[in-house]
This record gives sequence, structure tokens and C-alpha cells, in this order.
Amino acid sequence: LIDPTATYSPTARIDAGTVIMPQVRINAEAHIGEHCIINTSAVIEHDCEIKDFTHIAPGTVLTGMVKVGSQTLVGANCTIVPGVTIGNQCLIGAGSVVTRNIPDNAIARGRPARIIKIKQK
Repeated sequence: LIDPTATYSPTARIDAGTVIMPQVRINAEAHIGEHCIINTSAVIEHDCEIKDFTHIAPGTVLTGMVKVGSQTLVGANCTIVPGVTIGNQCLIGAGSVVTRNIPDNAIARGRPARIIKIKQK
């Protein structure tokens, strides 16, 4: 399901079950996995990869070449700088600026984002 106000590059790939909300922008060579939510006014820049079952909250910007693991929530109005990788099953707090890689199962927040907890499996 892609809202008619969203725009995406013809070279972007959006897998089955993903929902693209109003005013989203998805640029060249981005890949969005299955059953994701790309929420209102999010920007997914070139060469980003978002794995399955991930939620990118409203107003978040993933700059170029960002990777986000599966089952991760990136909170509202976050900025993820170029080339950063966020692991699987992470939670990134609203308004964070992620400048470094975040490992699997981490909870991170702040400007710049700092890991505040690693969740136990």
C-alpha cells in the first residue's frame, strides 16, 4: 500500500506487505523489506536498506547508505547520518541523531544517540 502523495524512485524496491504513508520520499536504489511501515513524511535516501518488520516513524530522515535491521523501531523525527548501520530489534528514541553504528538489541537515544541499554534475549 503506497499513499498517492508519496514519491519513490523507479530504482527503489519495496517488498510485499509494506505500507508507505503520506508525503514519504524514497530515493534511488533504496530497498525496503517486507511488512515495514514507512510513516508520514519520512525520507529514505539513496542506497538505504531497511529489513523486514521495521517501522520508520514520522519525520525521520535516513541519509544515504543507511542500513536498518529487522524488527527495529526508529522513532519520530530522527536523523541517521550516512553509512550508519542500526541492528536488528533496536529501539531508537524520538528526535535522536544517530552518528555511529548501533548493535542488535540496543535501545539508543539522544543527540548524538547513545546506547542506554542492550536488551536481553
